[in-house]
Amino acid sequence: MSIGPWLAIPAAVIGFALGWLSAWLTEWVTPREEAPTIRWRSVFVRDPLVQALLTVVWAAIPLVIPGDVIHWLEAGLLSVPLVQVAVTDLRTRYVYTAIAGIGLVLGVAVGWHYHQVPWFWTLIGAAGGAIVFIGLYWLGRLVFRQEAMARGDITIATMVGAGAASLAAYALFYGIVASGVLAVVYWAVSRSRHSYMPYGPGLCVGGLITLFMR
Repeated sequence: MSIGPWLAIPAAVIGFALGWLSAWLTEWVTPREEAPTIRWRSVFVRDPLVQALLTVVWAAIPLVIPGDVIHWLEAGLLSVPLVQVAVTDLRTRYVYTAIAGIGLVLGVAVGWHYHQVPWFWTLIGAAGGAIVFIGLYWLGRLVFRQEAMARGDITIATMVGAGAASLAAYALFYGIVASGVLAVVYWAVSRSRHSYMPYGPGLCVGGLITLFMR
């Protein structure tokens, strides 16, 4: 019998705890004037959305992903900055370099091992994400005569590409599709076509999808 189902509950607890730590670190690097108001906080709940999402992701990893404890831990660690960056960008429209940088370092460190490819694939994935979104950034400026996306989206694409390694193209594709879907939902809810929907959350969703494609 697989031990995956037996690890789902402790994995969920670890995900919840790491969500608290990630939220605390994000608050630490956030300027006071930019700090968002987060409801339903308590001693054990620093950011309900981040902690809830990481609880679900960490619980799902041993249930869905074949492998051993090492690979499950790698998947869980890669998921933390993806969730945190997605929530922060959606909530504040900011991408904090320190948090995305941690995700990039984790991606370079373990992305290749998790996806079972040579180590240089994380560098190729990171470079690919950066190049594609630098191109989209300047294309947007050329066509619309203004920034069609924020420069922070380039940082997120680099982080996502590193963690996805040889699946970076899939991560970016799914991320762009997810960004489009989220934008439509956001515009429908806000009832304004002029509302700005950041690319970051969708890109992070693409990165999360590739974690389950191993």
